[in-house]
Amino acid sequence: MIRGVIMVNIKENEIHVSENQQKYYNYKVQMQRLKKAMDNQFYLEAIFIEYVIMEDRTSSILRYEGNTVKPRTENGFVSIDAKIRKIIKISEDKNGVAKRYFTEEFLNEVLEWKNQRNSLMHALMKQSLTTDELRGLAEEGEQLVKKLSRLSQNYKGYLERHDMLKEVAKDNR
Repeated sequence: MIRGVIMVNIKENEIHVSENQQKYYNYKVQMQRLKKAMDNQFYLEAIFIEYVIMEDRTSSILRYEGNTVKPRTENGFVSIDAKIRKIIKISEDKNGVAKRYFTEEFLNEVLEWKNQRNSLMHALMKQSLTTDELRGLAEEGEQLVKKLSRLSQNYKGYLERHDMLKEVAKDNR
């Protein structure tokens, strides 16, 4: 159990909760894991969690207005790059709501962080990385995750208040 969160295996205990409730609990657990990883200087773990949250948030943002990105592979996986490019495109619509929340500048910051994260992951066994390098990337990712999560929630709230929420049934992976 992570402090403050009761973790329940819903399938084993046959407790029925909605998919949204389960996602909320999972998100809360991951945010607590991120805080714990940062507090304990487990920067690789923090970076991994940050990336997963960014993947999830970008999928959610697309779902809110019924948008999807066509998978390029047979397994249905959609890259974070493709999701962010689609969000940028949606945000360019002058009459759309997304432009109020997601600037191209911010989304490019997320992409740049992702690119740095990918370079770091591929270089783990090829070069020595300092704790400061890992800490810097983890701290930047933490701030981006917080902002992306806040913007995503505000965007969804606006769409709900104005009866514009059109979540698609299947999430982009």
